[in-house]
Amino acid sequence: MNALAEDGRCTFDELARVSGVSEATARRRLGALRRAGRVRVRAVIEPVLLGLPVEAVLWVRTVPSEVDAVTAGLAASPHVRYVSFVTGERQLLVLTAFPDEAALHDFVTRSPWLREAVSVDVSMVLGSLKRGGMLAPWLRD
Repeated sequence: MNALAEDGRCTFDELARVSGVSEATARRRLGALRRAGRVRVRAVIEPVLLGLPVEAVLWVRTVPSEVDAVTAGLAASPHVRYVSFVTGERQLLVLTAFPDEAALHDFVTRSPWLREAVSVDVSMVLGSLKRGGMLAPWLRD
């Protein structure tokens, strides 16, 4: 698993070598993990490369009875990269990406899910040092 986490493109031969098993065993085990939904291969791409240079962290406060409705609305948005239910004064932590500040402004002032939100605190992201568990390229050795 560590080898895949480091490089999701490593070959079955490489996986077998670092795991101390045959290539066929490595292929079979990884296939079983993928079918069971325990392993997913994904690319970590900087949002700016997708035309989304404006990132923001949102802290959303809702009344308990509206958390599910707000979460569903947020999760349906293509601008939401991550949303989690958290403890504390605010119930939701949301990571977002937008093509420009006007789109962010529209999202936090005109989205339908806002009707069920009590408050939304917005923090602009100035730079990401680690994304998807990976250090930014300029921080790697």
